[in-house]
Amino acid sequence: MTLSRKAKEAIKVALAMTIAYGIALSMDWDRPNWAGLAVAFVSLATIGQSINKAALRMFGTLVAMVVALTLIALFAQERWLFILVLSAYAGFCCYMISGGKHDYFWQVAAFVTVIICMDAGPDPINAFNTATLRAQETGLGILVYSLVAIFLWPSSSRAGFNAAATDLASIQRQLYQAYLGLMSGQGGEQEARRLAAQQAQAKTRFDQLLDAAETDSQEVWESRRQWRRYQRQAMELMQTMARWRESFAEVQTLDLQRMLPGIEAFGAELDGRMVQIGNMLAGTAPGQVPLSVDLSLDNNAVGNLSHFQLAALVVTRANMLHMDQLTRSLFEGVSELSGFGTASAPTEAPHAPAAVFLPDLDRLANVVRYMAIFWMAWLALIYVNDIPGGAGLVSFAGGLGIAVASLPQVPVSKLFKPVATSVLFAAVLYIFVMPQLSSFAGLGLLIFAVTFVIGYLYADPQQMIGRAAGLATFVVIASISNEQSYNFLSVANTAMTFILLLLILVITAYIPVSPRPERVFLRLLGRYFRSSEYLISAMRWYPAHAATRLERWKEAFHEREVATLPSKLGNWLPHLDTRVLSGATPEQAQALVTSLQSLTYRMQLLLDERDIPQAQFLVQELLEEFRAWRLGVQGFFQRLAEEPVIGGQDMLRTRLDGLVVHLESRIKDTLNKAPEGQLSNREAENFYRLLGAYRGVSEALVEYGANAAGIDWTPWREERFA
Repeated sequence: MTLSRKAKEAIKVALAMTIAYGIALSMDWDRPNWAGLAVAFVSLATIGQSINKAALRMFGTLVAMVVALTLIALFAQERWLFILVLSAYAGFCCYMISGGKHDYFWQVAAFVTVIICMDAGPDPINAFNTATLRAQETGLGILVYSLVAIFLWPSSSRAGFNAAATDLASIQRQLYQAYLGLMSGQGGEQEARRLAAQQAQAKTRFDQLLDAAETDSQEVWESRRQWRRYQRQAMELMQTMARWRESFAEVQTLDLQRMLPGIEAFGAELDGRMVQIGNMLAGTAPGQVPLSVDLSLDNNAVGNLSHFQLAALVVTRANMLHMDQLTRSLFEGVSELSGFGTASAPTEAPHAPAAVFLPDLDRLANVVRYMAIFWMAWLALIYVNDIPGGAGLVSFAGGLGIAVASLPQVPVSKLFKPVATSVLFAAVLYIFVMPQLSSFAGLGLLIFAVTFVIGYLYADPQQMIGRAAGLATFVVIASISNEQSYNFLSVANTAMTFILLLLILVITAYIPVSPRPERVFLRLLGRYFRSSEYLISAMRWYPAHAATRLERWKEAFHEREVATLPSKLGNWLPHLDTRVLSGATPEQAQALVTSLQSLTYRMQLLLDERDIPQAQFLVQELLEEFRAWRLGVQGFFQRLAEEPVIGGQDMLRTRLDGLVVHLESRIKDTLNKAPEGQLSNREAENFYRLLGAYRGVSEALVEYGANAAGIDWTPWREERFA
């Protein structure tokens, strides 16, 4: 009989759980459930992913052990100071969780510290024993599952990683083709957006599997520097194509084949390179090496273009030349990785200068909510006599609370059903089945069966949280030990603890702000436009004084806000209930976020181009026109920070076009008056790029206005009961 993958993975988890319990009980260790929890939380789809998560859990546990013992030693007689420092440390870990790197390490480092501190109490001997026991039980669970995963139906990440790399290359090539069609006025905008979303998903999957493949594949480990270089270059290609896309509105009406005679051959060459990159990743040798294709401007053909059209054309050509360099480098790197090219000396990524600390307001909000959860549980323990769970309530709040606070998109109500089902299932086993067992043979069979059923029913990757929660609830309620005793009050006490914990989570759900997705969406929109308004207001040619350190810090903060808020808005999109928010479809909301991402790219381009040296006589002649544009756009951003839509699309376009048309006419007059030889080709190109950036922001703002005007925003502000 051939077993399915679901059955194999469930058997591995069940076997590891049973062996971990067997070893812990045979060694007469207290708290064998900690070994079971380690198995429950580190079991993932492949060896590499499991070992990576296991390593993060082990390192997090060791750090928590040191921190907990240090806090107990320093504040053994200062209860309030002790809990204040403990909560501050856990809050710091909560802030680091959303940083995008080693999030599970920070989560474990927080909640294990809370567990050790709450279980140990002020007794230093008990504290040390508790900490070391937690570390050895966690290490046991990790070791057992790792050995089982390695020797029983090992599932390597290599095949999935190769597929992810090939898929990413294929999608980037399809997106490139779609953008080529859009640039020439052909192709569909919806198809391009769909491929752009697929590219982001494929890139995320590639990043995840690269981490796993480095662990469980010797070949990937030996080539890790080359793969990391490929990862950076694929990301840079992704960003460059996005910026390339932003100039299409201005060049679609131009005769590109006449103005860029080599564009057709150039486009075909880049497409051919992308095809061969995908083929090499799939194991096929390349047919030819990259060729050089000229993409020079025809000066005679571009002589009659307006300055903004020429600016867009120059920017488009620059992005295509950058893609030429990237695809050539990607071709050479993949050729080396696939064994079809000669090895080259590995190049390290340039070290970025150390950045100043820029607080993330959303991560700070997560910390505030976690602090509220933690302190409410602690105060309940102090001031409510005989509260169910005792110190365990604070331990549970430290563990589940940090997970809930770090995922504000998931409502607390989503936890009711899985928690209730898991508690009921575990209680039935504890009350009616476990008292009938008289040896580890029967107990081991029960552990295996329960773990197998939960692992099989929750085998899909998107169900990993449900599987971990089910296994953890069974482990906690079963409370398996060598000196086993059964008491209904124990089950009832645990159930009441979960009820109190869920009540705390519900009470703190609106701390510090409303978690309703539509309210969060409006709040993030307001922040986006306030930051945009600040950046526009700071773009002065001749500021009254040199920027202070605080002003530079504020500008960096708002730049980061504008760069990151569109992706945060995208994270909330799946949680918007468009059935309640009448007048807004998922497609409209997605189009709105896409237009904000477009505006972000245009703003970043404008900020980059603004720092390029410009011809002084042009700046001085056009200072008032640039100031009028800046003040006009700044006013729009101020109004959008209060309301997501202002007037209609036609009004917005008319006013912005008026600013741009006046600016363009003044540019023509100024350039016509420029003395011969005063404006070099380089200065002209820099100025054209700057003009294109100004025009790009105006066009992106109009596009946002069109998408926002199609949404009825009234239901988004209405009070309602979920």
